[in-house]
Amino acid sequence: MHEFQTPAPSSVPSSPAGSGKSGPAVRLRRTGLIGALLLGLTGALAGAVTAAPASAAETVSGSGSDARADGSHRAGPGKSGVHRGGYGKGHGKGHGGGHGRDKTVDYVAFGDSYASGYGGGPLLDACGRTAQGYPALLDALPRVELDSDQSCAGATALTTAPAPPAGPVDLPEQISTAVSANLLNRDTDLVTVTISGNDIQFGSVVAACAGTALPETCAPALAAAQAYAENTVVPQLQASFAQIRETAPRAELVVAGYPYLFEAGTPGILSTEAQNLFNAGTDALNDVVAGQVGDGTFVDVTDAFAGHGIGSADPWILNVTDPYALHPTATGYSEGYFAAITAAVDVERLGQGGKGHCRGRS
Repeated sequence: MHEFQTPAPSSVPSSPAGSGKSGPAVRLRRTGLIGALLLGLTGALAGAVTAAPASAAETVSGSGSDARADGSHRAGPGKSGVHRGGYGKGHGKGHGGGHGRDKTVDYVAFGDSYASGYGGGPLLDACGRTAQGYPALLDALPRVELDSDQSCAGATALTTAPAPPAGPVDLPEQISTAVSANLLNRDTDLVTVTISGNDIQFGSVVAACAGTALPETCAPALAAAQAYAENTVVPQLQASFAQIRETAPRAELVVAGYPYLFEAGTPGILSTEAQNLFNAGTDALNDVVAGQVGDGTFVDVTDAFAGHGIGSADPWILNVTDPYALHPTATGYSEGYFAAITAAVDVERLGQGGKGHCRGRS
């Protein structure tokens, strides 16, 4: 995720660093533990370099279902999402992709820093993409060709005014760029998205909940964030997902949610009470996004990250003192996101003229 630019409800604290999307070296107005937290929320979340638009062709790489009332399906470790039928016949394009092997699953990635792999390893470009992000990990599968990775640290579901010299590329622009370059099209077999944490000022909500005891600001900030997601973010998600389906009607749309950042019962930046509220808020955001996925698959990664939040013996989320605070580690991307997605969707069977059968973990 990133520093948040979309106008938020007044009860959600604004960034202390101002409206610009500055890097980790941003000067703080507060010090100590909370100052370190805010550094992670306003600097490290923004990326080590200013996020800038990337070309459409730019890529990093060289048991059961929980059907939802709206027809979408939620999948996670131990749960396989039920997919729509009729992926269409394979388009027969044999991509070399510079990997020396034939690839036939055309793949396009969209989303924010949790999609780009920010924090997983060395940054490869201005959008904070890394070789450890789940788009790159999926691309490494033998039959998958990452035609375009549009994910960018700081991206929001809604278009926001970029900060100078350039702001992050938001989801609508990511999609339009891929469409205009004919990289998202009828031949696309797989589309992945992780988005919306920046829209609801996820990081500012953490700051509102920080402290050794539960602050009075925590519950109102969470409520305001949820209301903003339901009333403002949802229509844009609906429009963006509809555009993806219209442009790539045979593609499997896979939308991955967010993990719990803090290990329950291990007080640190957040008290135990605040952790419970914040985790419930994460669930609420995931539910809102999942409700817009329709006949695609929502991948809930909270089970995959269970036992690996900040404060655990084996954290897969970087602590607030890390330059890439509150983002997954390389293990978090591989054993969390990648594992959950491939458990939910048989990615390498997409584009073969039938269903990309879902598979769950036993």
